[in-house]
Amino acid sequence: MSKSKLSMEDILAVLSKPYPEFEVERGKAALLLIDMQKIVKAEVLFKEAVEAGLPEDEVREVLRNYDTRIKRAVANAQNLLEVCREKSFDIIHVKLEAPTEDPRHTAKINRKVGLIIPPGSMESEFFEEVRPIKGELVFTKTNGGAFTGTSIDFVLRNMGVTSLIVCGFITDQCVLATVVQAADIGYDIILVDDGCTAFTREAHEAVINSLKDVCLKVKKTSEVLNLIRKVEATSP
Repeated sequence: MSKSKLSMEDILAVLSKPYPEFEVERGKAALLLIDMQKIVKAEVLFKEAVEAGLPEDEVREVLRNYDTRIKRAVANAQNLLEVCREKSFDIIHVKLEAPTEDPRHTAKINRKVGLIIPPGSMESEFFEEVRPIKGELVFTKTNGGAFTGTSIDFVLRNMGVTSLIVCGFITDQCVLATVVQAADIGYDIILVDDGCTAFTREAHEAVINSLKDVCLKVKKTSEVLNLIRKVEATSP
């Protein structure tokens, strides 16, 4: 039986130096929830698609898997949020919302494609399961990346936060823009694989596969929960 030819994957497997593991410490790590808002609900896409003339039954069938993935990501983020609250971790929410209905007040990158979310609209609302509570920081932006659209970096550095646990939407858009810049400017990142999703499974997996062990760590919700519980068990 002949040996298969050497591939690029084979070379990278030998030469790669995976991003190192790091400690998740209370006071230095924060849970970052990105754009976990109703604008990404399958129902919103369904309405817009039908209004655009697409057949209802086919749209509903196409969106079935997407709806499942969104609900799973919200449920996993909710689990992380509840445990982080119990363990007194810092919680940061990022919200995509325009300050007014004037398109000039929304970042060019979004207004050029018509992504303007009016203040107080249903689409701007957080999912109830991950809604902020009193004392939790909320940063509002009109563009993709939180680190270019808000003062979040200034605030986190003043808090002494050096690592982030990240969930949210959409994986290949606002999540990607946020985590890449955060990693670039020195934050350690855990991207929660099943705490995010994209419009297609393929787009989500492409981001996960391109980022994991390159500039951040990728972990499942269960793994992150274990890390958080370990912090509690070893704290005085």
